[in-house]
Amino acid sequence: MDPDTGSARTIDLVACKRLFEWKEPQPRIRPALDLVIECKQSDLPYVFFLSGSYPWLPDFPIISGLKARDIVLTSDDDPSSWIYRSLHVLELDRHPFLMESVPFCMTFSKCVRKGSDLVLSGSDPYQSLIFPILKAVSHFDKVQSPPSTAYYFDCHMVIGLGILDAPMVGVRLTNRGTETEILPWVRVVRHQPCPDDNKVERSQVLGIDIVHKDFLATYVDNHARPFAEEFSRLALKHAHVLADARGFVPSMGKNSWTDIEGRLQPASFGTGGKRVRAVLKRFRGIFPKKK
Repeated sequence: MDPDTGSARTIDLVACKRLFEWKEPQPRIRPALDLVIECKQSDLPYVFFLSGSYPWLPDFPIISGLKARDIVLTSDDDPSSWIYRSLHVLELDRHPFLMESVPFCMTFSKCVRKGSDLVLSGSDPYQSLIFPILKAVSHFDKVQSPPSTAYYFDCHMVIGLGILDAPMVGVRLTNRGTETEILPWVRVVRHQPCPDDNKVERSQVLGIDIVHKDFLATYVDNHARPFAEEFSRLALKHAHVLADARGFVPSMGKNSWTDIEGRLQPASFGTGGKRVRAVLKRFRGIFPKKK
């Protein structure tokens, strides 16, 4: 459903790969990889203006179907709480699939003929490819929202994917001038406002992967699927944390940046005893004992 028009629209393909085994006891988290795909064809090149940095994309890939998008962590050496995305909690936010494997771009265009010349077509190719994917991913995310009483969760890793049967040219500005290269894969960054009912975050930074059709098998087999399988392994390992949207990590006051997944425990492991004892110890000198 298109949120702008309220009408139904089409997307070329939604491909799903289940990433868990059906066995008893049933896992609380049932991970899957979902590719929301739009295809385009052209004899003339798409031109991508490449970024010189790797922007942080906290909402790529979208993780749908859980109780909450954020995981709240508590600890035993600090009364604070930490709020992270699930990929951050599982320490996958710096995985090569999300950073080093692919160039990034903020915008792109397409060559069109104007008489005997080739010119760039402006923003139409961006809007005709990126917007349908974003709206389809947003709809997928919305319909996968679980009921408030859910105990088991279908956890979907959702990647918006554009497949081009067309030349893909990357343009990079350097101190030496303009450099061009043929691209098999590029990640387009989209910065947009959050819905009006979001009181915490005012904007989102999303990603959409654009892949040449001849690179599609390599993209899936060597990049997207291995990353999703590693997410599945860790999601099943920490199923209670993801399902409850809360966890316990000892010594977060000393180190809240590294080795989070290695210390991660269900919230019930820490909040019942360790954290209470730590807080009491901290304030023991403030409230004297009664005689």
